[in-house]
Amino acid sequence: MKPTRLALMVALTATPLWAQETRELDAHVHGVSTLDLAVEGTIVEMNLMSPGMDLVGFEYAAKTDADKDKVEAAIRAILLPENVISLPQAADCRVTEVLAHLHAGDNDHDHDHDEATDAHSHDEGEGHDHTEAGAHSEFHARYIFACSHPEKLTTLGFPFFERFENAQEIEARYITAHGAGAAEIGRSTAELTLD
Repeated sequence: MKPTRLALMVALTATPLWAQETRELDAHVHGVSTLDLAVEGTIVEMNLMSPGMDLVGFEYAAKTDADKDKVEAAIRAILLPENVISLPQAADCRVTEVLAHLHAGDNDHDHDHDEATDAHSHDEGEGHDHTEAGAHSEFHARYIFACSHPEKLTTLGFPFFERFENAQEIEARYITAHGAGAAEIGRSTAELTLD
């Protein structure tokens, strides 16, 4: 494994853990999602974390059928990367892996979709509660793309804001062959320019 790829994997693995610890210690901010993005060669990996309030409008235990339907609809929506992020067509990217996950205390709800096998799996039954009373729920989505022309990944769009009306901002951190950076992406300028 190349040293750069190993460093990239460590950064992407450590960031969600650090973010989770930070969120548990700091105030939970509704309207603010986080995005970690890395470009290594032809591979693009993204990890998005969004408060439950932003995607479904609540964070309490989903007990009613209507609330459970909202959670399922949000997971189905983020399973489609085009609902979250728009990559330049010139980069010629194809999605190779998608994972959508709701984390709420000890109750997790996972979905993943492997484009290579076109498999879709569910890790817990449909009839369980998705959050614990008083807990803050958070949706996680992970996308991996293979891009024929990664050098064309200059500006990324975020239809995420059109899809989820409660989302106000994405705090993005990224690593590319040109270096690392951070940016705040908002509803009015729903783009990330990679330097």
